[in-house]
Amino acid sequence: MSERTLWTRLLWLASGLSLGVSCHRSDAELGPSYADQTFTSVCAKCHGSNGRGGRPAAEGANAPRNFCDSGFQASRSDEQLKRAIVRGKGGMPAFGTLFSDADLAGLVRKIRSFDPAAKKR
Repeated sequence: MSERTLWTRLLWLASGLSLGVSCHRSDAELGPSYADQTFTSVCAKCHGSNGRGGRPAAEGANAPRNFCDSGFQASRSDEQLKRAIVRGKGGMPAFGTLFSDADLAGLVRKIRSFDPAAKKR
């Protein structure tokens, strides 16, 4: 098993353990603070707490996506963002069934909150 594969699996496992049972609540129970906590504990490790991305996890890999890029935001549908979270994309690990549909919707709302074009509306 490569070091990158091992790192991805450990990250996925640690993320799942930190979320525990709470990841299967209803959308009404989740609210914005749950999405914020999930983003902070799982996504911000690579994408940064400010959503601007960061350094690649491995040499030669692409940098994590900058969610503050309005071009990126405009070029992706909510479904594409959900699919990337579930299936992974590039260097991003697949989180599979770790997140419920409500969790995914909350994470997409959080990702969209970084869009500078949305803040001007």
